[in-house]
Amino acid sequence: MTKPQTTVERARYDAQELHKKINANISKADHATWAEVKAIQADISALGARMKVLAEDQADAVKSGIKVAITRMEAAGALVEDKATAAKDGVKRANAALLESAHRAATSLSAAVAADRTKLALAIAPKKVVA
Repeated sequence: MTKPQTTVERARYDAQELHKKINANISKADHATWAEVKAIQADISALGARMKVLAEDQADAVKSGIKVAITRMEAAGALVEDKATAAKDGVKRANAALLESAHRAATSLSAAVAADRTKLALAIAPKKVVA
């Protein structure tokens, strides 16, 4: 039986999967193309849009972590493509920038998940009885 995930945990998982996808792109950089970079940028933009909707329903501590992740995802999605040449070093630089942004977004989302879990733990913790 799998553990149900909160929407924040799902967003974190999606960011981690993007990170893996970018790492795979770097591993096969000799064959990578701008089309692959652009496909990942589209994935990043889609995740950023989902995270914006998610942030609206969260507590302030979680919301700020998600907003940081959104900013980082949008920065990766707005990566400027060098149209003059699709040289391998350009693709490698693009993948490195995407990887860095995805990593930072996943880290921010992990912090948001931790804050969310802490809030839940405090809410369900037994109250101390003063005698």
